[in-house]
Amino acid sequence: MSQEQTVNDTLSLEAKALIVLLCAVFYVYAFQLNQYLFEHLSFSQGVNWIFIPSGLRLLFVLVFLEAGAVGVVAGSIFVNYTLSPGTNVSNLISGFISGASPLVAHAIATRLLGLDVSLSGFHARQLFKVSILFAVISSVLHQCWYFFAGQTDNLIGSVAVMGLGDWLGTVLVLATVTYVLKIVRNLSR
Repeated sequence: MSQEQTVNDTLSLEAKALIVLLCAVFYVYAFQLNQYLFEHLSFSQGVNWIFIPSGLRLLFVLVFLEAGAVGVVAGSIFVNYTLSPGTNVSNLISGFISGASPLVAHAIATRLLGLDVSLSGFHARQLFKVSILFAVISSVLHQCWYFFAGQTDNLIGSVAVMGLGDWLGTVLVLATVTYVLKIVRNLSR
C-alpha cells in the first residue's frame, strides 16, 4: 500500500468531506478564472486551447486521491449546471468523466506503467508522462461522450484541441505548484 493511500485512509469522514468541498470550490473558481483569461481562445463550447481546471483535476487526485476526484466531480457538475441547467444526464456524465479521468490516469501510471506519482517522488519526466496520459484520457472520454450525446460534430479535432488544452492547463498548474513549493521550502530554511 502506498504512503498516499495510507494517509488517505486515516483521514476522518469530516476531513474527507472538507477536502471534497474545498476541491469543488477551487475547481469552480479555476473554471471562472479560465473563462476570464482564455475564453477568447476557445475552440468550441467546452473545448479550450488552455484549460486551467484540468491541472487541478490531476493535482487533486495526486494529492487527495478519491476525495480529490469526488471534489472535481462536484465542482464540475456545479459548473455544468450553471452553463446548461436543462441537460441533466449530460451534466452528470460530464462531471463524472472530469473526476474519473485523473483517477484512471493515476491507476494506469502506477499499476501498468510502474511510475511513482507520489508528490515526494515526482520528477519532470514522470510529470510529463502522467500529464500527457491524463490529457489524452480526459479528452477522449469527454469528446466521445459529447459525440455520442450529439454535442460535437468534429470528434477528432475536438479531442486534439481538448487534449492540448488539458495538457497545457495541467502543465501550467503543476509547474506553478512546483515553483511555489520550491519558494516555500527555500523560505523555511
